[in-house]
Amino acid sequence: MSSVIAIVGRPNVGKSTLFNILTGSKSAIVADFSGLTRDRKYGNVKDSSLVLIDTGGISMEDNDMSEAIKRQTENAIEEADSILFIVDAIEGLLPLDEAIADSLRKQNKRIILIINKVDNKDIESYSSEFNKLGFEESINVSASHNIGLSDIRTTLNNFEDSVDIDELSSPHDSLKISIIGRPNAGKSTLINQLLGEERVLVSPESGTTRDSIEVPLTSSKKDITLIDTAGMRRKRSIKEETEKFSVSKSVESIKKANVVILLLDSSEDIVDQDIHLLGLTLTIGRPVIIAANKLDILDNKRRIELENNINRKIRFARYLEPHFISAKQGIGVKKLLSKAEKAYHNSIKELDTAALNKILKEAVFNQQPPMSGRFRPKLRYVHAGGKNPPKIVIHGNNLKQLKDSYTKYLENFFRDHLNLGETPLSIHYKDQHNPFSNKPNKLTDRQIKKRKRLVKRKKK
Repeated sequence: MSSVIAIVGRPNVGKSTLFNILTGSKSAIVADFSGLTRDRKYGNVKDSSLVLIDTGGISMEDNDMSEAIKRQTENAIEEADSILFIVDAIEGLLPLDEAIADSLRKQNKRIILIINKVDNKDIESYSSEFNKLGFEESINVSASHNIGLSDIRTTLNNFEDSVDIDELSSPHDSLKISIIGRPNAGKSTLINQLLGEERVLVSPESGTTRDSIEVPLTSSKKDITLIDTAGMRRKRSIKEETEKFSVSKSVESIKKANVVILLLDSSEDIVDQDIHLLGLTLTIGRPVIIAANKLDILDNKRRIELENNINRKIRFARYLEPHFISAKQGIGVKKLLSKAEKAYHNSIKELDTAALNKILKEAVFNQQPPMSGRFRPKLRYVHAGGKNPPKIVIHGNNLKQLKDSYTKYLENFFRDHLNLGETPLSIHYKDQHNPFSNKPNKLTDRQIKKRKRLVKRKKK
């Protein structure tokens, strides 16, 4: 299960700068949930499965905007597993820093103090005043000058290593299926249809479900836990305040789940909120099934039109196919559950090393990686690196020079040959290290004499 890390602190301490650097993106917006009062920004740490959350600055101002930002930050802290608490070394320790620190300590979560803007030795010398905050782990950095960032990356790598890859992968555990989507998409109706009883409250009024509700379901093959979640709120009209929805519980349900069903409302076109939830699910690394509900109100022409529109908007994940259902009438519901179980088994399947290397050899033979300068990256061998989602590690030389387009080609090639279906595949690269790269080449006496003879001959 991917670990989630929140970056918090008061305004102008460098939270967004650090977020941009760690995610390796100028915009740093991997999942930008439009319409929040002050958007929380989600992104993957570069070359990692860790999820990073950038938050708005916490201030002492007494106005509606500040309170809204504070609530959003509190939601991010609640859904995070660990916290990076950023302070400003130049401005020094302020009462607001102490107040934030007191609040964070009550969360009983791992907290790393990041002392930012430590640009020189003079600033570093009096940054020790932050020791009175009492945090065991602290790192001095300068995000704008690229100082100390390697220490943060090392710490984040330790976070990733501490995540139990097989925590959700035991076939003896209950299969957890989280159902997410916008309000009135039919999430609760779908759960009631699967259970065959009125287990979850259903109402035409949006926002009926306020919290994530776990409901056990026993099928003929496996124990299943269905997780009903609160829907995203959408705008009522252009004049009203833009939608306010908290993704905290949705994120938690995605993290808990083995498989996620993204429920779309077929009475409307797929919208940005749906795409944002899909992107977030893939970022965390869960297999996702796209289910378009309310098939009973669609004619054949409208269904084809909607399917084409969905496929056009999810081109970044072309391996996903929309599945049309009617939760109210039970049409396609059993097949939906079968697809979810298949996606889960694909996510925990054992990947044979010999088979992976055969696929890699065929992929490189069909399309070699593009040249990078004078050299062409060499992909030498591959092995499995984890499950749920499947992860493969490719070893070779100059792999950092590989283009994203070639990585996408490899992902699709492996996916087709491994029959992964709706399960995302994570590819990681590892450059081979030359053990003699930093060692001087010490010549023997005979080699030294030979070199002198060659130099004399060249002069003549």
